[in-house]
Amino acid sequence: MSKLTIKELVNKFDFEIISGANNINNEITVYGLNRAGLELTGYFNEQEDKKHKRAILMSSKENNYMTQFSDQEAFEKYTNLLKMGSPVIIITQKFTDERLNKIASELDFPLLRINYPSTSELTQKILDIYDLYFAPTIEVHSTLMNIFGKGVLIFGQSGIGKSEVSLELMKKNHLFVGDDRIVISNRNSELFGKSHALLQNLIEVRGIGIIDISKVQGQQLIMPETKIHMGIELFKFQEGGIDNTDRLGNEWTQKDFLGLKIPYLRVPVSAGRNLANIIEAAVGQLKVNESTDAQDIIELLAKRNSELTE
Repeated sequence: MSKLTIKELVNKFDFEIISGANNINNEITVYGLNRAGLELTGYFNEQEDKKHKRAILMSSKENNYMTQFSDQEAFEKYTNLLKMGSPVIIITQKFTDERLNKIASELDFPLLRINYPSTSELTQKILDIYDLYFAPTIEVHSTLMNIFGKGVLIFGQSGIGKSEVSLELMKKNHLFVGDDRIVISNRNSELFGKSHALLQNLIEVRGIGIIDISKVQGQQLIMPETKIHMGIELFKFQEGGIDNTDRLGNEWTQKDFLGLKIPYLRVPVSAGRNLANIIEAAVGQLKVNESTDAQDIIELLAKRNSELTE
């Protein structure tokens, strides 16, 4: 992922650049937004690296606090704040102290203003952008689909049929996210997946080649990103001449991605098996397992057997 700059935030939000236009290409290197409460009181940690500071967000609380100070006191506090090393300060429409604007202009410091109804919502929106740049990521070789609202990673060795089953699932109106190179990120302890930019909307089908899903199947069947809920691995039935598949399937394993575990199933591939239907059934079972209707199949069979033998 490329570096996050102040300009990226300006481009994604309707920010007014009050000052520091010459410095909006500066990089933001630290995740998060800081409310400048302690700093405005005069507390600074001199041992902290000034090159690694969070961006600052100021709204009504900071504005109300600063109204009690004279111009000289306010100018001193704002000057110290702007020199502490933060890359940018964002103020909302609720922050109306023009003295900050004056100091920021004198120092050519990046100061942005936005009219947003909710400060907490604005914070979350900005952090969502941060996640795209700072969240831990990995790349896996798989196909990613959204099936019944669940993100499903489909694994399997080359030629096993991942692309073909994806096309079949799209015929059932499930959504295609990406094929072959999937970028997974951990955002706030949730996994998200999307296609690598190089292969966006593209899928390789043996015997045909690489096709553009947006043109062949339609843009309405493409989802740019999805939360990931489970993984399914396709493998050849009776690998090595041994059938070691779980007939009851009551034990779901888990697979770790970026420190987070998701349900994981291994599904055998053989002639005559409709993999699209099987994957739909697996996702349906996942939703049952997550609901209050979940039950242990072994216990269910034992109960029914007991009832039948009474």
